Amino acid sequence: MTKILSKKTLAMLAIVSALPFGSAYAQDKISMQMNWTADSAHLGFVMAAKLGIYDKHNLDVTLIEGRGSAVAAQLVASGQVELGFADTVAAINIAAQGAPIRIISTIWKSGQFGVQSLETANINEPKDLVGKRLAVNPGAAAVPLIPVFLKANGISESDVEIINASDTAFIGLLTSGQVEAVARTPENVVVPLAAEGYKANNMYFYDHGVPLASLSLVALDDKLKENPDMFRRFIEATAQGWQEAMKDPKAAVDTLKDMFPETQLTHDALMQGAVYSFNSVCPGGAGDTIGVTDAATWDTMYDVMTTAMGVPSERPVTDYYTNDYVPQTPVTCQ
Repeated sequence: MTKILSKKTLAMLAIVSALPFGSAYAQDKISMQMNWTADSAHLGFVMAAKLGIYDKHNLDVTLIEGRGSAVAAQLVASGQVELGFADTVAAINIAAQGAPIRIISTIWKSGQFGVQSLETANINEPKDLVGKRLAVNPGAAAVPLIPVFLKANGISESDVEIINASDTAFIGLLTSGQVEAVARTPENVVVPLAAEGYKANNMYFYDHGVPLASLSLVALDDKLKENPDMFRRFIEATAQGWQEAMKDPKAAVDTLKDMFPETQLTHDALMQGAVYSFNSVCPGGAGDTIGVTDAATWDTMYDVMTTAMGVPSERPVTDYYTNDYVPQTPVTCQ
């Protein structure tokens, strides 16, 4: 059985809308607090529910729409939910303050931050930014990554003109030619540009020297000790859900809209977003293991987090994550 708690339901009624998927026997119950309202980042979860994969793993899952990654991590820390789906840096920052939580699976193994530009700007690799104008939102999470990205690609910060602007201005700045590029995510830039008839390029920081996982599964240490097998089953079932979503993106989008009818995103926007979501789940392409980031990559990511993103460096990164709960037989990208 899988239950859905939408943001509206939580705010107005505080009741559960149940969507049954089969099993009559007692199942382990898991509530997962999502990072935000339902979108392409959640396609694997809804497919695992729709196709009965959670049922087959003896799980009764409740998916709860969220209010941000920090809130999701805090709800896990307080024991109000079994799992949070949260940004990696946000979760580690909460843990660094003493919360007994840890990351048990990296679902979006690569973040979506990067550089977007109109196809006509011919920005296809980092060096193409030299002499160009790059718009950034001064308060955005991507900002600390820009100097790291430039340095990793042998570009001086003085070689790129940084233009401060709000996210809402990015599309207009690009289409009017006031800047050649912006630093955001493809879903926030490439997708709306496509809706207006513009072809655009996307260049991930992850692919160009700044590996950084994004959305991950976070759990409380005590709950992990109480029922480790439950969490292992959830991670395996979720990875299989992502496999199914990638096999049939349209079915995944249809399922998400059925389960979360209040979503404001159109079918087309979700389909385009699915492409980028799948890229984040499988940055290594076919054969990449879903939900698992290796120790060497974690070390590199932690260096970026502690040197550029304000994460405290006093504790080792192994205090914040574990791969003890991922499937022994890897679930891989097809």
